[in-house]
Amino acid sequence: MTLAAPTRLAALVSAFALAACAGPSATPSARAPLEPRVPPSAAAPSPPGPGAPAPAACLAAPPLRVTFYDAGQALAALVTLPDGRHVLVDTGESPKRPACAACDAWHARVMAGLTRDLGRAPLDLLWVTHQHSDHLGGVPDVVSTFATRNYVDNGEDTGEPTVKAARAAVSAHGAEVTVVSPSAPHVPLEGDGTVRFSAILPQKWPRSCRASPNDCSLVLRVDHCATSFLFTGDAEAPLEAELSTGPVTVLQVGHHGSDTSTTEAFVARVRPAYAVISAGKPDEGTNTTYCHPRASTVARLTRVTGGNPGGTVRAFDGRMKCKGSEPSSWHDEPTTDHVWVTARDGDVTLESTGDGTVRRVPSARASSIAALQHP
Repeated sequence: MTLAAPTRLAALVSAFALAACAGPSATPSARAPLEPRVPPSAAAPSPPGPGAPAPAACLAAPPLRVTFYDAGQALAALVTLPDGRHVLVDTGESPKRPACAACDAWHARVMAGLTRDLGRAPLDLLWVTHQHSDHLGGVPDVVSTFATRNYVDNGEDTGEPTVKAARAAVSAHGAEVTVVSPSAPHVPLEGDGTVRFSAILPQKWPRSCRASPNDCSLVLRVDHCATSFLFTGDAEAPLEAELSTGPVTVLQVGHHGSDTSTTEAFVARVRPAYAVISAGKPDEGTNTTYCHPRASTVARLTRVTGGNPGGTVRAFDGRMKCKGSEPSSWHDEPTTDHVWVTARDGDVTLESTGDGTVRRVPSARASSIAALQHP
């Protein structure tokens, strides 16, 4: 597949060489029949146990890198495999979202980051966790700028305008569309011998999925020998309760750090060593109506992950109502150096050699900084 012509946004940013690692709520009535091919059901492989030693193949290969982009009140994360392939989890917000002056800048940051980190390399898999604008709104620009080989969504809400726009762009640029669901959990990308992909899904979608697309989130687990990443999208408590997954190294925190996600029970099961919250600033764009992250969620993650003092982050007191709230409802919540928040930290790039540790690096091409040891 050849690289598609750049969009107007991509033309504004400079192309960089590929990192050196070779080797929208909807009503039920809006749902339309599924059209793309649905692959046969496949059981997710069992991940390695926590603390498992890294095989020599992992230690000898280039590292795996994950970049969580500073996407505002949205999510976009690029996984660069040791063999140089790329997986993008969500695409951030639409630059055209109504009544969101900040959305264009958020989208531009994601496109600039992808241009820097991909160069002219293709996306081997674009994984959309669920059909909300802040997760798939960037799809049209992404697939028109970067050759995209495989596209995954959950097949829900196909009559919604943002979903139709995403699907139309994907079809126009020739990506293979796969619907992943509880009855068809196969991930259409094979690992490389050191990396495994697993769709972590319930036996069936919770009832709340029909009214809340957050609870139809396609949770993706990436295991790199003894290191693991769990991408939860916007999974909230009803879906979290149905997920079967063991401890993870890095947790992408559900629903931008909302107090409707990352429950005590879920955190007790996944026991993350590190956590990343992708959220906007308190007074920015759509976060003026969501007020993420919540102080209780930040405090819970800080307590569970441990680590050394890592400064504070602005967090909302969930006992107050977000709409019309006073600035005093926000306060500085302490965190450790095991918790990152994109509103405070900007792009967060983590590097794994498969030994149960992660390292934060300034960019996808920069040399590593000191490793943060898995507890």
